[in-house]
Amino acid sequence: DLTGYYFNEEINRLQKQFDERFENIFQLKTKQNMDIKKINFAKSALSNLIGGISYFTGKSLVAKVNQKIPDEYWTTNLYTAVPSRSFFPRGFLWDEGFHNLLIARWNKNITIEILSHWFDMLNDNGWIPREVILGDEARIRVPTEFQIQYTNNANPPTFFLTIEYLLKIDPNNHLFNLPFIQRLEKWYQWYNRTQYGSQPLTYRWRGRNASSIYELNPKTLTSGLDDYPRASHPTDGERHIDLRCWMTLASTILGKLYTLINNEQTNQYLNYAQLLLNNEQLDQLHWSEQYGMYADYGLHTDYIQLQRVPIGKLNPQQPQQQQQTHMIRQITRQSDLNLKYVKHFGYISLFPLMTRILNSQSPKLEKILNDLQNPSLLWTQYGLRSLAQTSSLYGIRNTEHDPPYWRGAIWINMNYMVLSALQHYAKTSGPYSDKARQIYGQLRTNLITNMYRVYEKTGHIWEQYDDKTGHGQGSHSFTGWSSLIVLIMSELYDD
Repeated sequence: DLTGYYFNEEINRLQKQFDERFENIFQLKTKQNMDIKKINFAKSALSNLIGGISYFTGKSLVAKVNQKIPDEYWTTNLYTAVPSRSFFPRGFLWDEGFHNLLIARWNKNITIEILSHWFDMLNDNGWIPREVILGDEARIRVPTEFQIQYTNNANPPTFFLTIEYLLKIDPNNHLFNLPFIQRLEKWYQWYNRTQYGSQPLTYRWRGRNASSIYELNPKTLTSGLDDYPRASHPTDGERHIDLRCWMTLASTILGKLYTLINNEQTNQYLNYAQLLLNNEQLDQLHWSEQYGMYADYGLHTDYIQLQRVPIGKLNPQQPQQQQQTHMIRQITRQSDLNLKYVKHFGYISLFPLMTRILNSQSPKLEKILNDLQNPSLLWTQYGLRSLAQTSSLYGIRNTEHDPPYWRGAIWINMNYMVLSALQHYAKTSGPYSDKARQIYGQLRTNLITNMYRVYEKTGHIWEQYDDKTGHGQGSHSFTGWSSLIVLIMSELYDD
């Protein structure tokens, strides 16, 4: 009879059990400047991520390109965490890889169940939806234009981050059996087949709208970075640096899994990974000597602006009628539109660092480390902003109705990846290890201090943080990938 005294005793026992397990895993009491209030903040972040794990049942709406009426997929179930229980109560493919970096620390069996469910979503071609919106109840929370999932659209394959961690802690994990690896391989091959670029060793996110007249820079929703500036004019010849880096990681992990199961030294995936890891090849395709940065490449101009123009003509028989207007994009210098590197320094420029492709001896590593510390670029006292202040699209609306999203705000998942990489380069012998260590320490402190400050003030963890004030913005409570602050506090990255 769990009432009164007995109920309280059981609650106290479970609370003590949780506290002991939390400290055993994350060991925050051993970290500097980590008082009980900050530890409780971390416990809240983890608890809300775990508490948001949900079980959905229903059918997805799926369509091919130019298919007017979507198909209803089979009735299926999905066990997954969610970015925000109040605002995004559904499965997001690239979010889930980040979620499980933390979930796996707490209980790897939950992560294995989640991975199994997601890979049950794989269709015959090897595609998994970007968002899994199962049934009418889930669709109520999704704008109509985002409900249909298109089978040519990808999303960053972040599950390879999760699998990389699981592989390091337990190569003999029962998850790593042949059927699972074959499903992973089919997913990988879908990316390699459908998102490949026009040149060898290049990749391009599909799904950009080349005929858009209302967007300043056509969005790349499939990259996960939505309105982050890409080439102004989408073409088949675009080269996307972030996708190439994701595929380098994916090739490496898939190759390692096959060496494990086949007891072999190398295979086609590891050989291909070596090609993608080649810094000279990477530089030929994505390093801009002119701008001193890694960048996308495509048909581009910065001379574009949104201009307000009238819609149609006024009716002379209705002289009191007010002229309706809308904003469309206009090129102000046509001669500047040509094939070039896209000069928008920000998160995507850091991907060779974040995915540890850069050689620890590379002078380009030093250049990136110096740029990280530059306040006119990405550095703030609250974390790394998503787009440099020097970018022509920093803080600029993409349409008259869409405020900036990945154009300056601080996102915790990307900061986590940068910190993980900085720790790696700090531990790796090379001329820049001390600099990496110094930047790591300051960036980590800035993120923890600000997120905790905002949590104390508002009671919430937020989707993103303002780069000028540090204030939380976007949806809240957002205890999806923003809960990675727990791993940042505990300095648990990949070991």
